[in-house]
Formats: sequence, structure tokens, C-alpha cells
Amino acid sequence: MNGPVVLDHESACLRGNPPGDPCRRRIEVHLPPGYDGVRRFPAVYWLPGFGAHPSLAGKALAFGASVADRLRRAMSEGRVPPALLVVPDCTTAYGGSQYIDSAACGSYAGYLAEVVAETDRRFPTLPEPRWRAVGGKSSGGYGALVAGMTSELFGAVIACSPDAGFEHSYLPLLPRALDAVREAGGVQALLARRDSGPLDAPFMVAMSIVAMGVCYADDPRTTAADALPCDPATGLFRDEVWQRWLAHDPVRMLPAHAGRLAALGLLHLSVGRRDEYGMHWGARALHAALDAHRVPHLYREHEGGHQGIEHVYTEALAQLWKVWREPEGDACAA
Repeated sequence: MNGPVVLDHESACLRGNPPGDPCRRRIEVHLPPGYDGVRRFPAVYWLPGFGAHPSLAGKALAFGASVADRLRRAMSEGRVPPALLVVPDCTTAYGGSQYIDSAACGSYAGYLAEVVAETDRRFPTLPEPRWRAVGGKSSGGYGALVAGMTSELFGAVIACSPDAGFEHSYLPLLPRALDAVREAGGVQALLARRDSGPLDAPFMVAMSIVAMGVCYADDPRTTAADALPCDPATGLFRDEVWQRWLAHDPVRMLPAHAGRLAALGLLHLSVGRRDEYGMHWGARALHAALDAHRVPHLYREHEGGHQGIEHVYTEALAQLWKVWREPEGDACAA
């Protein structure tokens, strides 16, 4: 079976979320080579980036294969350990959730835990943290890092071009976002373009900054305009809001969570040297902080940018061979 199994799941955590997003969500599950419904397999929970469709089934570009097809081929060839690939739908009215429990956006860390439980219930997994990996790119890589820091569900983390070092990854985008907000006629007018378009690059940059503000807000009554780190009309900076953003920066979160990250079987961090959003500097800062706290990890800079780097996922998931070995009495991989 090459196509995914798509589950229809109703979330208790997402009921009544502040933006009014649906609590019924799809979970896309790609079955590994050799799957027969009896043999138990590990699972990789893959978190898509901001604004991305919650799927690995389609092509990201006109060229090459889908991510699911690439990884299935790599599993068949023994380059990546066979595992279920599970893609949750954590999109929101703002485009993304950062996969965290947010007062203003919804409980998406809690929902990710529900997805793990539902996958273990519906499929023959190896239902222990050691046999679970969480990974993603961009906002998904951020979500994977935070899950590794704050959850005991996962034994491996794969973060590709994650949001980190917010001074590098977010602040340079702020003037562009403010320009797009002004040209739209304000934050509410920008939000109205979600349905009417155009959904061009300036819009997506501005929406990403708006979404981050909502995700990092600590009050469910916070408006999208008030969640920005500066006044969208004047540009006057709001230090107290920016400090709330920084509290969610993996670089700044690390000291409190270094022990949990150090206990992982694998922490893989990668980024492109030409990342268009400055994520390479955030990743470098995180790499240095991990070294300073003696957290074992693999770090790689590749020649790509932020887009079109789906090929690096195969190399990243290949590292799972280092931590996934055949459990006694229950083969998970050949």
C-alpha cells in the first residue's frame, strides 16, 4: 500500500479554541515497507512548517518525488529505518500553531499528544518514547524542538531549519511585515486576504509574524494587532510583548530544558547556509548553546536555503538507525 491512511479524529484539546478553529482534524499516516498490520514499527511524527499543507503525499515542487515517496524508497533501500510517518493537522486560522499550547491560539502540544495516543491505538506501533521520533522543518522544526524539551513522548528530535534565535529569524522580517500590514489597510484587512488573496510572498511573511504573535500571546483576549512586538501603525516597539516572544525562543528555553534534550537518543539539527529568513544564524546560536550546555547533538549546515530542501529529510531520518535497533522478540526493522 503506497498511499497514506487518513484518519478522521476529533480532538478534546482543541474544543473551544479561541480562534474557533475546527476540533475535528485529519491525521495522515504513511505505512512503511513490510507493513502487515501485525509487525510493530517505530513512528516518526512529522510537523509541517508554517502555511504548509499538512501532508507528505504531494510534491513540494514540480521536480522530484513527494517526501513520502522519497522516504519510502529510502526505507526500502535500507537507508532509513522502516517506520510509520504520521502527519498531524495543526494548522490554524493564522496559518500555523507552532505546535505549542497557546492561550490565544489553542492547545496544540496537547493535540500532538492526542495524535500519538490515537496512532498507538490504531496501528501496531512500538508504544514507547524510545521508538518515537518527532521532526519537522521551519515552524515544524521549532515544534519538534519544543516537544523534545517539554514532552516525554519522544526519544528523538529532528529539526530542519527551525525557528530559533528570534533576533535573527523574526526581527529582520518585522519591517517587511509592517509594510504589508500598512499596504493592506491594517491587521484586520490583512487577515481578510486569507480568503480573497493575493497570497503572495509579502502576505505570507506578514501572516507568519502575525501568527507568531498570536501563538506566543499569554492571554486569550489578545488581538492579532496587540500580539505584534510593535505598534503596527507607528512602529513603536513593545518591549513587554517582545519579551513574551523571547520566552519561547529555543535558545533561551534551553537552560531550563537541557537535561531533557541531553537524554534524547538523537537530536539532529540542520539548516541551509543561504536561508532566506536568517534561520542559519538562529541555528548557529542554538548549536553554540547546546555545546555550552553539553547537550549531545548532530549539527549540519548544507548548501541550500529555506525552500526546496526536502532532500535533506532523508539524510536526517537516516540518523535514526543510530538509536533504533531491533527490540527483543519484536522485529521493527530488518
